[in-house]
Amino acid sequence: MKKIIYSVCESIVPLSSEKLNLPQWLFSLSDTDYQACSKSHIGAGASVLPDGKQTSLNVESVGGHLMVQHYILEISTPNHIKLVSNSDCWLFRLWYVQLRVTWDMKLISKGENSVFRNEVIVEHPSLIMKVLTKLVLGQIFLKKHNKEETPLFAKNILEKQSVVNSD
Repeated sequence: MKKIIYSVCESIVPLSSEKLNLPQWLFSLSDTDYQACSKSHIGAGASVLPDGKQTSLNVESVGGHLMVQHYILEISTPNHIKLVSNSDCWLFRLWYVQLRVTWDMKLISKGENSVFRNEVIVEHPSLIMKVLTKLVLGQIFLKKHNKEETPLFAKNILEKQSVVNSD
C-alpha cells in the first residue's frame, strides 16, 4: 500500500486525559452526534464482529466523494484508539475504488488539559490513484474535513465525559 493522502489535526480538551476514555466515547457516539461533528458526516454506527472485535461504520462525503468506512479496532487504550478500514469510495460518486483508511486518535496529557490528536491516513496500492488523488485535490479536502471535525470531536468527548460524571 502507498500512502496517498494524510492529515493530522489537534484540539484542546480542557480535562485531564486520565478522566477520558476514547474507546468508550467512540463506540457510544450516536449517529446524531457523528453528524453534528461535520457537515460531511452522513451517518455512523458501531457493532461487534463474531470474533468480538469492535467496529465502527462511518458514511461521509469528503470533497464530494462518497465514502463508506468499515473500521475495525486495532489498538484500544483509554488514551489511544486506532482503527483500520477497507473503505468503499465513489470518486465524484461515479467511479468505485477501495481505499485503506487508518484512523488514529490519541489524547496527550498537557497538565490539566489534554490534546486530542486526530490522524487519518489513506492508502492505495496504485501509483495512478496517488496521481488521481492529487488531481482531485484529495489532500486539500481531507485536511479541510479533519480541521472541521477535530475540534467538534474534542467538544463531544468533553460533553460525553461531563454526562458520565454527572450520573
